[in-house]
Amino acid sequence: MIKKYLTTSVKAQFNIDIDLEKEYALTENIVSKKPVIAPTFTQKILSKPAIKLFLTSLINEINYEKCSWDFIKSKLRSLQNSDPQNIQMT
Repeated sequence: MIKKYLTTSVKAQFNIDIDLEKEYALTENIVSKKPVIAPTFTQKILSKPAIKLFLTSLINEINYEKCSWDFIKSKLRSLQNSDPQNIQMT
């Protein structure tokens, strides 16, 4: 779901399809033991400062629990309905 959320958000914001497969890793915070997303941006993202900043912001919102899973699901549905070419929900 995270991949769909990030990919769909980038598509909506920048009108670009970009494969984010190797741009982040799911890991665990050493102190809190909570799952977190760690950016592992490749040159593909680092060479696009606006996209890097946007993805960093989205990842931080998820990591700092500024948005819930319900919010992410709702946002995906909304983005999907606004652009029928977006990735289908599963």
